[in-house]
Amino acid sequence: MHFTIDIDTGGTFTDGFITAGDRFELVRVDTTPHDLTVCLINCIDEAARRFQLSTQELLSRTAIIRYSTTVGTNALLQKKGPKLGLIVTEGYADSLYAATVKDSDSNADDLMSAIVLPGMRVGLKEQIDGRGKVIQSLDKESVRQAVEHLLDSGARSIVISLKNSAINAAHEQSARAIIDSEYPRHYLGSVRVLPASAVTSHHDDYVRTCTAALNAYIHRDMVRYLYRADELLRQRGYRKPLLVVHSSGGAARVAKTTALNTYNSGPAAGFIGCGKIAGELYAINDFVSVDVGGTSVDIGVCRGGKVAADREPLVEGVRIGMPMITLGTAGGGGGSIARVDFDSKSIKVGPESAGALPGPVAYDLGGMEPTVTDADLVLGYLDPDYFLGGKKKLNKDKSVAAINDFIAGSLGIPVEEAAWRIVQSSEYDVSQQIRENIEGKGLKPEKLTLFAFGGGGGTRCCGYASRLGISKIIVFPFNAAGSAFGASTMNIMHPYERPLRITLRNRSGAYPVAEWQPFSRAVAEMVGSARRDMRGEGFAPEQLVFTLELGMNGAHGPRFVESPLIHLEREEEAKKLAGLYTSSSDGDSGELIIESVTLKAICPTRHYELRKYTDEGVDASKARKGVRNVYWGKGFVNTPIYERDLLKCGNCVKGPAIIESPDTTYVVPPNWGYRVDKYLNGILEVSP
Repeated sequence: MHFTIDIDTGGTFTDGFITAGDRFELVRVDTTPHDLTVCLINCIDEAARRFQLSTQELLSRTAIIRYSTTVGTNALLQKKGPKLGLIVTEGYADSLYAATVKDSDSNADDLMSAIVLPGMRVGLKEQIDGRGKVIQSLDKESVRQAVEHLLDSGARSIVISLKNSAINAAHEQSARAIIDSEYPRHYLGSVRVLPASAVTSHHDDYVRTCTAALNAYIHRDMVRYLYRADELLRQRGYRKPLLVVHSSGGAARVAKTTALNTYNSGPAAGFIGCGKIAGELYAINDFVSVDVGGTSVDIGVCRGGKVAADREPLVEGVRIGMPMITLGTAGGGGGSIARVDFDSKSIKVGPESAGALPGPVAYDLGGMEPTVTDADLVLGYLDPDYFLGGKKKLNKDKSVAAINDFIAGSLGIPVEEAAWRIVQSSEYDVSQQIRENIEGKGLKPEKLTLFAFGGGGGTRCCGYASRLGISKIIVFPFNAAGSAFGASTMNIMHPYERPLRITLRNRSGAYPVAEWQPFSRAVAEMVGSARRDMRGEGFAPEQLVFTLELGMNGAHGPRFVESPLIHLEREEEAKKLAGLYTSSSDGDSGELIIESVTLKAICPTRHYELRKYTDEGVDASKARKGVRNVYWGKGFVNTPIYERDLLKCGNCVKGPAIIESPDTTYVVPPNWGYRVDKYLNGILEVSP
């Protein structure tokens, strides 16, 4: 029997979704921020114990390991990247070409100023025009002076982004060659030189520069961490490359992963997993998903059944030229810290988080300020003796004391009322963010289904839905490992991108193929590269599926269009391509320019399929495990407690109720009901 292992490392917990045939196991271990390879190996060790195997035997029988991680995201959010040096064209050290971007804002400026200090930006004497023609040759001496200044100023990574190099990267490549020759590795040390042309082919110089700089900022930690993880797995018997989940919707080995590919990869994987379940099992085209973790809540909105990647996403307010699944983010995770706003006499939650260490006060690891998790414990939502199935004991007394000291005492209210207000404040803030994301897609919340996952998804989802007017929620039996499950739905994907500047002229309906030869060569080269790369990962060329996307510009403005895999060997193909741009049958679009071409090489992999189960009736009494006092806003109520893993297909639970499992807790308020469907997913609906 072969295994698949999918792991997602979040800010608080690391979750594993491990499959063997039609069986899956969920593993949850503490994230180890000091060294994320520790929690990765801990997760695999625990998975081996679940299957009564040694770690080496499990890995030797594993067909694929996919991994999503927050290492890049955290480095950027916490501003813990290396000191960057940036080399640009002379005259643009201050603006970074920002005049070419209409939506440059203060948030973007603030982030770029933080990661590339003004004194760490140097201009080179050189000039290439908008058509790629060299106007002023690169001055070799200015390259030497620039590097010497940056090294003397403490640069640990150097980015080269020269104007119009998306069209002609000759000067970037020459500058890199000069640096390598003048400053060999034994002198340059661990300082890495990264040309923007190696990261993105985006034509806008500001977007291109931001993309390269953000990538360089998180590159060091990603390389050090992921290559080490790859090596540790190999030492323990895994013979295939570790596959890293990309936020664009695929996975690839470490060597084919650009650092920025990993940004928000876990939440993106969870959203993709929801899309697979929504479409294949429920024929749902429009939905919203929430991934409620320890640090934040990630929001995905799907319209029309397609979880699409944004070609120019925003990363912390900075527009970048690298496709990513579009997600919104809100504070309000389990570790979000609650404080009193003394001006308004109200409670504010987040965005600061207690993280994995010290974590909520209840973890008893040194946390002092109350969090949402502490409030859940005081309200009775969580059993202090059954957190993580009893593996971690929570200290309720410390949670009570922290909420009393920081919240209740300041407001002159009982502790349980303060805990209730913490939860209400958090749920209100997050629901407002969810509403903005939904309406931003032109949808209405009340017409959508909500998918909720993550460790806190089942706990918070009814609170969000009630405020949004959503009447149906779907949760999973692998809820806490929703992002890891999402990773399991991904195929191996390698994107290849080439900048182009090819003009197609419509001459009385004719499209001369000779003008398109650079396009055909670029496609052929990318196909050849994809086949070589995939062969190196153990996949035969006949397994590959190719898709093509073109960045085109003309009378209808810039557009990205999907195209069949063509090499434009016949004039009819060029005419069809023009038709894709105009969306008209005759393809009569005047003059068109192809600015970029992206080839995606996809190798389908084996995925876990949810089984169907036989309906065993509505009676859920066999899953009932007792009662507990739970606070529902107007006092404590003796509330039935159920064990999720004992609920069968067709079982129904009427709220108020708490449904527990080793990895998460589902809160079913009054006027809501929980039903187990044929896939063992939980369907939460407003009671009639």
